[in-house]
Amino acid sequence: MQRYFLFLVLTLFSAGLWAQLIITDPAAPTDDRAVTITFDATQGNAGLANCGCDIYLHTGVITNNSTSPSDWKYVQTTWGVANAAWRLTPVAGQPNKFTYTFGPSIREYFGVPAAEVIQRIAFVFRNADGTREGKASGNADIFVDVSAGGGALGITVVGDPGQATWPLGRPLPVLLGATREATLEIYDNAALVASTTGVELPADLVFTTSGLHNIRFVARTGDGQTAVDSFAITARLEAEFTQPSTGITNATAGSTVTLAGTSYLATDLSISDGTNTVFTGAASTFSQQVTLPNAAVTTYTLTSTYQGETATDQVTFVTGSPEVAEPPAGFRPGAVDLDNGDVLLQLRAPGKDDVFVIGNFNNWQPTAASRMKKSANDTTFWLTVSGLEPDEDLIYQYLIDGNIRQPDPFSTLVLDPNNDPFIEETTFAGIPDYPSTATTGILSWHLRSAPEYVWETNDYERPDPKKMVVYELLVRDFLEDHSFKSLQDTLDYLQRLGVNTIEFMPLNEFEGNISWGYNVSFHMALDKYYGSPNDLKALIDACHSRGMAVVLDVVYNHAFGQSSLARMWWDEANFRPTPENPYLNVTARHPFNVGYDFNHESPLTKEYLKVGIQYWIEEFRFDGFRFDLSKGFTQTNTGNDVGAWNRYDAGRIATLKDYADHIWSIDPETYVIMEHLAESREEEELAQYGNGMYFWSGFEPHNQYLEGSLGASSNFSQVLASNRGFSDRSLVAYMESHDEERMQYKNRQFGRSAGTYNIRNVNTGLDRVQLASTFFYPMPGPKMLWQFGELGYDFSINQCPNNGGINNGCRTDPKPIRWDYREEPARQQVYNWIADLLYLRNNYDFFHGTVVKQRLATPDKIVQLSGTDGEVAIVGNFGITPLSATGIWPSAGTWYDYETGETITVTDPNAALQLAPGEFHLYLSRPIARGGGNIGTSTNQAAVARLQLRVDPNPSNGPLRVSFHLERAGNVAIDVLDLSGRRLSRLYQGQLSAGNQSLPLRTDLPAGLYFLRVEDGVGSAVQKVVVQ
Repeated sequence: MQRYFLFLVLTLFSAGLWAQLIITDPAAPTDDRAVTITFDATQGNAGLANCGCDIYLHTGVITNNSTSPSDWKYVQTTWGVANAAWRLTPVAGQPNKFTYTFGPSIREYFGVPAAEVIQRIAFVFRNADGTREGKASGNADIFVDVSAGGGALGITVVGDPGQATWPLGRPLPVLLGATREATLEIYDNAALVASTTGVELPADLVFTTSGLHNIRFVARTGDGQTAVDSFAITARLEAEFTQPSTGITNATAGSTVTLAGTSYLATDLSISDGTNTVFTGAASTFSQQVTLPNAAVTTYTLTSTYQGETATDQVTFVTGSPEVAEPPAGFRPGAVDLDNGDVLLQLRAPGKDDVFVIGNFNNWQPTAASRMKKSANDTTFWLTVSGLEPDEDLIYQYLIDGNIRQPDPFSTLVLDPNNDPFIEETTFAGIPDYPSTATTGILSWHLRSAPEYVWETNDYERPDPKKMVVYELLVRDFLEDHSFKSLQDTLDYLQRLGVNTIEFMPLNEFEGNISWGYNVSFHMALDKYYGSPNDLKALIDACHSRGMAVVLDVVYNHAFGQSSLARMWWDEANFRPTPENPYLNVTARHPFNVGYDFNHESPLTKEYLKVGIQYWIEEFRFDGFRFDLSKGFTQTNTGNDVGAWNRYDAGRIATLKDYADHIWSIDPETYVIMEHLAESREEEELAQYGNGMYFWSGFEPHNQYLEGSLGASSNFSQVLASNRGFSDRSLVAYMESHDEERMQYKNRQFGRSAGTYNIRNVNTGLDRVQLASTFFYPMPGPKMLWQFGELGYDFSINQCPNNGGINNGCRTDPKPIRWDYREEPARQQVYNWIADLLYLRNNYDFFHGTVVKQRLATPDKIVQLSGTDGEVAIVGNFGITPLSATGIWPSAGTWYDYETGETITVTDPNAALQLAPGEFHLYLSRPIARGGGNIGTSTNQAAVARLQLRVDPNPSNGPLRVSFHLERAGNVAIDVLDLSGRRLSRLYQGQLSAGNQSLPLRTDLPAGLYFLRVEDGVGSAVQKVVVQ
């Protein structure tokens, strides 16, 4: 039994004609027959509507072996490849409809073995290069259900509207399809309403009584097979204006307008303007002319009465023009609280004629009092909202020219009816209910009810930017509850590692909840999926209290289609901004653009970025910003020519200098970091400007480190700023980032081998991560690591959810969160060694002095460094066979191996050192003990042994018994921790005598993996516990 829901198949039925996202022929596909699909590009997300392009499909199947809807099997297509075999055929005379046939059968087309059950065909449609997509509403994948062939009866139901109610009298089109000839019947509350013999039964259901209607679909064959499906819907009286077609219409006072509408069945109808009744009658439809009074706003209410039930609808006419007046000086656009308790709203909307504010303060209706004033230069609309209580939030939209409802582009929070319901109360408490009966679309939420955050850390010293150790972090894939609050509990872990700067991937409001954040819609609004503004402030405050800086990744190259900056000036036919858009280019001016490209030479764009950045600094105390795709801040049109885009661009340089000047005018020590990757001359000029800009090192150094780690030829020279034409250490280097593949994944998949030495072995691969780290973190200049790289994270960047394989389409999907890696000794060694390297980096000058010698392009790599604290000699074998390295030490004398603590006496600096594959040494000219923050495992193993700690049964599905030995009497605490180390509950606390202890404890935990910690005053021991 199958059903296509309205959110996947949008249906309209008239005179037997269906218009929907996907039509299948036959209506009920089976795996042993061919099926032809018809795709309507105007439906679903309409991403390919009117594209005037060839359309290709990307397709696979969901089978009984799939682990999730995203786990496509037997994918027959390659994204971005224009293969004629995957191209759809246009339907003649219907420019947005295309067909494709899967044959000779669905099973044969996909090559699915006979024993595997095909459940659905999965689709995404695209243009040739994959830059535009046709998907279901909400950008979901498209699915068509498939039944088993071989004579088994299966049915398909089309027409469930996927909504709770349906108007009385309005036809509801449905279709019952069967996989073989059968008697087909449709019932409404047990009453037969349609029947036939065949494979398809279309029908129009018309309800004349209010209440619940159970619609039942039945198919019966002559050999005794029966298939049944159903859906339920509530019918109720509804009435609506059909003319004017929009709820708000601009008109002229005294003019005659036509009001027309329907209640779908004959009812008692009346229309009132609030003072006078202008129409009455008994009918299902009406048309009435009225003369508009001389009022700024006139609302007509349609009332329909039927069998004691009443329904209403409203239309509003706006007349006249807004008052021309200048806004108060000295206030930014958006919502600003005034000293007297009012809220000043300002909207930049050049080219627009009239704007009203609608919201919770005026019942979402335009009124004369909510009409915004307009500045003399036709650019700014503004209004002061009065009468709010001191702690009353303002929730609002702008109603622009009568038919555009948009939130404020300068919103600091928004309400999203499609995504907010999935945000847990524990993550962000008190999100207001969406007023679904009053308006549609995203709303601005000006938060006034939250208590003012009181900062505790008001004077701390930021890390020297040239000595930054940046931890790039995506909250979604770092913690199971993806919350700012829980992230505070991990700061000890990061500080022990040696991190002094956290860089958050975008936290601005982005489309959906599950995202990297680069599909930005509101650049000033905090995305609620991670927590509240005060939660973020508390997290930043906690970082500052530890001397850790916080950098925010911001996305000002583009905005996505949900942004008000796009929607206010939008070309619906071509699905792009109009030429009148003062913020966004109609088409991108450079390669590799996503979303809609900002015009950074527009004064309004410059203002938008500067206001947003100032807000993040002053409201949240961010210490710096990483500008995503900063090379795109240009109006030089380079099309798809990457080489031209990379060249020195004076206009782009001027734009970036202007932005940096603004940032430094607010806080001169703010870090300005660019993902730029232009020619060195341009980056060097920006690096030397003002207080200095910093630049991501890019793909090539990352790739060379990964190649070296897996045993291939490599050259690390580009990790040094001096080798790239920089006169200063302005290069933020990284081996891994959010946008690049993971080192240990490549080691495991592609690592080389010789004899018994095999880098694909997990532990050997992790040793190679330590080897690469030894030639990375000591290099002068700021360094960055991607989350969990310190544990050798080995899931691909393209890993699909639920272990669904590797696919480029899964690049930004959630990845496994593996805090349990901390319990694996080989991964602990990686963490501990990186922590020890960072201890040297953060506490001594060895790594911040001069690079005396470098040999970075051969398997026997060496680096010699000299600083005020002494000298360093590093040597490593990146090959897969033994070798002899020479030229390691800068001078004869006594040298100290930092890893082992051993002392060696060097009489000949050019003496050869035999190195096994993967072997490395870091020698210091003075003895320094490894001082990094240990992850705690070796200490924990000793503590477990000391306490003789046991947990039984383990795994457990009920109470636990914790046994341990106390050397002396004392206070004991027993806690349950989650995988991030956060305490979930305290199971016991009390005084115990010396000797053996055995405590029965109840955990009441859901199934999962936990840590049980016992603290006895001497130390603590941790044991892994599995709850079934």
